[in-house]
Amino acid sequence: MSVEKSASSGTPSIEDDKKQKVVCDVNSVNSQDDTEIRDKAYAILKGHLGEAITPEENRRVVRKLDWRFLPLLTLVYGINYVDKAALSWAVMYNLKKDIGIDGAQYSWVSSIFYFGYLGAEYPANLLVHKFPVSKIISAVCLSWAILMFGHIGLKNYAGILVIRFLLGVSEAPISAACITYIGNWYTKEEQPFRFLCFSSGQGGMYIIFSLIAYGMGDAKGLAPWKYIYLLLGLCSFILAIAFYYLMPALPTDAKFLNEREKLVATKRVAGNMTGIKTVQWQNYQVWHAIKDPKTYFLILYMFFSMIPNGGLTNFNTLVLKSFDFGSRETVLVNLPWSFFSAGQMWVWAFFGMKYKNLRVLGLIIPMIIAIIGLSIVYATEGGGANKWGRVFAYWMINSCSAAFPFIMNLTGQLIAGHTKQSFTNSVVLIAFAVGNIVGPFCFNSNDAPRYSKALATILGTFAACVAIGVGLGIYLLWENKKRDKLYGNPKTDEEIKLEGIINGLKDKTDLENKQFRFCY
Repeated sequence: MSVEKSASSGTPSIEDDKKQKVVCDVNSVNSQDDTEIRDKAYAILKGHLGEAITPEENRRVVRKLDWRFLPLLTLVYGINYVDKAALSWAVMYNLKKDIGIDGAQYSWVSSIFYFGYLGAEYPANLLVHKFPVSKIISAVCLSWAILMFGHIGLKNYAGILVIRFLLGVSEAPISAACITYIGNWYTKEEQPFRFLCFSSGQGGMYIIFSLIAYGMGDAKGLAPWKYIYLLLGLCSFILAIAFYYLMPALPTDAKFLNEREKLVATKRVAGNMTGIKTVQWQNYQVWHAIKDPKTYFLILYMFFSMIPNGGLTNFNTLVLKSFDFGSRETVLVNLPWSFFSAGQMWVWAFFGMKYKNLRVLGLIIPMIIAIIGLSIVYATEGGGANKWGRVFAYWMINSCSAAFPFIMNLTGQLIAGHTKQSFTNSVVLIAFAVGNIVGPFCFNSNDAPRYSKALATILGTFAACVAIGVGLGIYLLWENKKRDKLYGNPKTDEEIKLEGIINGLKDKTDLENKQFRFCY
């Protein structure tokens, strides 16, 4: 006998029974399990979990979100990078002489930022967990403005240490806040492209401000480096106001969406199985993070990838100057350095729209390109090689920066449970700070101006990142296959998928939610 529904008898098919069970599950959530659901967006979803949204509704909402969010996020993330990287321009315009610091002190000026970041990272993640993310980002931008203006009055070594330390404290919430914000509005499939878009703002803004810094070389009145900080302060202040008024925290607060669009925006994100927003702290989820192997893959990758970042962000212009360029000429020659990061992010974004599951490759391939570039620079040291060939190879090193949005995106996507995610973000970003603290001290003043030993150390860290990325990819594939075998595949079974969504709204971790699958 056929299992399909008989037109004459009206006997329900097995497929109809499954659909009916799904509807019953949805109704049971509304009536019996409300007390277990902690998500702040559930007020919109209640009674609508079983509703479908049309592709056109989905596209319309995504377009609205992109036009509202991506320009401001790109500017914020770009300024977030430039305000600390501005030190590399300032030193070209006699900052060290003006405030009376030497080479060893400059290493501390570079690293003290990350001591502030390190100390503030865990409290910052608690703030992101408890309060509206958009308002936190607005407050952070305002603090940047104040500190940028503070640079103008610098007179001595102690002053710049204090300013740089406080700048590190003020920037501690921004990465976790951006991860959370994108997670509140976009599906897992959509998030990598958006991360790459606004992360490319770091390279884009660096290029723009490099040109501005070059133009300010002839400025009169104040020292040229002070004009750079003045402009950065004004930009940060404008962004603080814009973010406060234009960026809603959750779909429930989005005045630019109608009621149906708010529902669509919420339902889209519920499918991530990570929930949308809850402020209740669950201590047991900290233990889930500690015993999760993914936590250690993420920590180690972040640490080793940030050692080069911490050194090269502040010493890249000094290394290039050793190629026999003048101070202002070095600022211009350094421009393509950012094209190798921002440009590569857009290449990854293009392929990400066509192919899925490129995240782990995004941890590996940029590091391989960086290894090739750094190997050429290191191997041709003092060998009479063509100067511009060595410069091009040096530009290739900054491909490593293209891996950063991938590791941040994975931190947000591989972890479910809001407390677990907040704790994991904290420890991963603590590794970010520690790596950046270590980085500048690889550049010993006794090794100047070529810094050969530092470049050899960085080569080793790139190789470590490749190995860790491969290990993480193998682990994720193995874990997904094991879960599919034990619990079924949510991609092919709507009942399993719905159960996973409900568990996400209940703030279950990825270890508890057996329907959760890991993107790679």
